[in-house]
Amino acid sequence: MLEGYYIVENTGVVPAERRFKFKDLKAWGYDLHLGTIDGKEAYFVSRTGTHEEGETYTQDGREYHISETQREIPKNARLLARIVIERGQPYLEFWLDTEEANYPLAKEDPRLILHRFWTAKKFNQLEKHVGSVGLTTDFFKDNVFVKSLPLPFEEYPPKVRRVLREVRDVHRDLTGFGRFVFQYYGEEEETHNYRLWWLLPTIHLFDVEVSNEVDKILAMLD
Repeated sequence: MLEGYYIVENTGVVPAERRFKFKDLKAWGYDLHLGTIDGKEAYFVSRTGTHEEGETYTQDGREYHISETQREIPKNARLLARIVIERGQPYLEFWLDTEEANYPLAKEDPRLILHRFWTAKKFNQLEKHVGSVGLTTDFFKDNVFVKSLPLPFEEYPPKVRRVLREVRDVHRDLTGFGRFVFQYYGEEEETHNYRLWWLLPTIHLFDVEVSNEVDKILAMLD
């Protein structure tokens, strides 16, 4: 990818932490409960549909009792999450921040959560073209069927330029950070020939709306 490429880039510090909505937590595959852990009042999560209100169960040597399964984020509380790297492996940590205390909810492999989330939402482009996942996630898409030289930006058709505008909008309005490298080889029998590499902050991809937008853009030239 050393010749004839077009770059859309927003540099700076990679975002690692952000606030999320209840619909995001549900999309990740979790129920949020209020109850007790070893007799102490707490908020905690379980995989969707695995436990019910009024149930008491033991997990990893601790006793959980569910008083109420939440239908939204409690008032005066925030759902926060961040990506951390430990011993070369990424983890998603998320917790509930209330006026009284912080309640750790889970620490899991973000690759497993994204796979579960994207599969459930049918974000097929994300699932198919994802490369690596860390503080950033990269997508690579090679749609080149005819060998030729990549075209200069001045020869891009309107549909391709629209894709680049959409990418700029994602970086500006949704993520604040990203790098999109694009090569366009023209159209052959109504098929666009192109190659792209897109780097985005991983934490933003746990937002349903952001993942939906990125998935749509990756599909626009198919």
